[in-house]
Amino acid sequence: MIKKLNKDRTLRGGMWPKWYKDSSEFTKISLHVWDIYFMLRELESRLEFSALRLKHAIRFHKSKQKRAELRFQQRILNEHLNQINQLLEKNNDLRKWAFEKEHGVSYFDFDSCD
Repeated sequence: MIKKLNKDRTLRGGMWPKWYKDSSEFTKISLHVWDIYFMLRELESRLEFSALRLKHAIRFHKSKQKRAELRFQQRILNEHLNQINQLLEKNNDLRKWAFEKEHGVSYFDFDSCD
């Protein structure tokens, strides 16, 4: 059932290779996982910039109530960054799994290439 659903699924974004439709399921999974990886990295960089702005605002704001509100926002932002880092770790595990299923060896284990 899943193969039927994913058969015509294309990657979102720009132009993709012509061989995408003829590739294996693990290659398609790998391409989608890389797409998700890049989205997460972009989101992480945006949130890190926002965290930097919040630190600056907390440091130079005079009102104690406003600083308390900004600290609360910073705590929420830090939690979101932690969640993104956890998702990046899971994404990395999925990329390794898909590569090992496709090629039979891990791309981190150079001794297995003999």
